Amino acid sequence: MMSLLLDKRELKKAAKELTLAKLNDVLDTLQAVLAERQSELDAINEIERFAREKGFTLEQLGYKQVIEVVATEQASVVADEKRPIKPKFKTLNKDSQYFYVENGKLQLLRTHTMKKGLQERGIEVVPAAKVDKKFAKDIERLIAEATEQAVANYNQKVLVWNDWAKVNGGELLEQR
Repeated sequence: MMSLLLDKRELKKAAKELTLAKLNDVLDTLQAVLAERQSELDAINEIERFAREKGFTLEQLGYKQVIEVVATEQASVVADEKRPIKPKFKTLNKDSQYFYVENGKLQLLRTHTMKKGLQERGIEVVPAAKVDKKFAKDIERLIAEATEQAVANYNQKVLVWNDWAKVNGGELLEQR
């Protein structure tokens, strides 16, 4: 039994040493890369200083122009990759909306994923036709608020879409 305990301790010690050895290797590699990058930066700074001393501008040497061309090409690639989803406006139909009463106030069900959570908490979710008559006057106000929010969200998405469409030749959309 004693030999098993010694073996277990030795294995743990070996595992720690192995991990430290690998970490040290990684640190050595990173330090070598940093030293190499620093020497490259020093060389670039020396070239820039030498060019300025001889009366050349970096633009004359093509230095800044190449960077700008590369940046422009990368920007167009990024613009293509981040194509936004084309927005579609969905009208809110009063008859297809669901409502619930919480803290004595009628609330509009925003997403159907909320429905299960509300039902698990014992809150009844009902369609517009089955809303208690004392809350019937609140239905129009809730629908109007939700429609206003939907229009604002749609218009914001249209702005993003149109910015992308102008750059990439897409269809321009109109706000509501």
